[in-house]
Amino acid sequence: MKATSSFRPFPALLLALAASAAWAQGAASSPGTPLPAAADPPRAVALIAKYCSACHGWASGYKEIAAEGVIVPGKPSESRLFEYVESGYMPPSPPAPSPAEIELLRAWIASGAAAPEAVSGATESADAGSAASAGAPGKGGGFLGFKSKVDYHRAAGWTSSGLLLAAGVVGAVRAYDLMDAAHDYRDAMGITEDTMDPVCYDMIRDLWSGDQALRWTHVSLLAAGETLYLGNAITGMSMARKAKPGQVSKSDIHRWAFFTHAALMASEIVMGLFTTDALKRGDHETVANLGRAHAAVGLAIPLVMIGAGIVIELPARPKTAPPAE
Repeated sequence: MKATSSFRPFPALLLALAASAAWAQGAASSPGTPLPAAADPPRAVALIAKYCSACHGWASGYKEIAAEGVIVPGKPSESRLFEYVESGYMPPSPPAPSPAEIELLRAWIASGAAAPEAVSGATESADAGSAASAGAPGKGGGFLGFKSKVDYHRAAGWTSSGLLLAAGVVGAVRAYDLMDAAHDYRDAMGITEDTMDPVCYDMIRDLWSGDQALRWTHVSLLAAGETLYLGNAITGMSMARKAKPGQVSKSDIHRWAFFTHAALMASEIVMGLFTTDALKRGDHETVANLGRAHAAVGLAIPLVMIGAGIVIELPARPKTAPPAE
């Protein structure tokens, strides 16, 4: 009887162990089990999409984020994305990440910035809800038919620069045609610059009021370029980054180029109106002086815009060499 009773606890022990194992397995596979921040790639990628994808097309997916080179796995302090977010430099306007969300990004990068696919299927299903609650836009979004606001801003900037450059070329051709015809007439009449005759003023007026095709082509290109550039300016201001004290960034140069363009365009419009009035009056001296300045400023405007685009498109210099694979 004693031998029999000594084995009596073993069935109960086996049952307890089996129940414990079943509970542990169920807990590990049950959806909604929270992960520590350092092992939460889906939520980290969803946060980047939430706060960055409205302006940056690369922010909509992990592969694009990794390819952009804004994170250095294992090194948050050397990751441009984390540096900008932590300092408040980005996003440029509310809403901004909370301290807890910033810490999540830091922990994700510090742990190696793993892809969402690196976690288990149970964890992915648990995090699907958190990604949705984070309000991350899907890849089907965009801005006015473009992948992102940055893509629209870039396309509008380059297209408007091309239109304004074309307007300057057409205006220069128009001015050259007028001068060539007027000088041919002057030479045929034996008139010199020192002996300008009133008949030359009549000739200038007649030439100006003649074929207007190039003139209106010039005006149409100018209007189209400036209208498109207005959209570029609005999106640019909405994405303007905070200036860093003591530093001059590519964004600063880009912004200064915009204000330079605005000043040049204002002066160009004023000179254009005065030049047109001088042509209507046949005022040779005013046309000659203002015409040169008008042409120079007109060609400078798209060159400033193109230069601003080139500056902002230059690749950022990485703080460190990319990690060896």
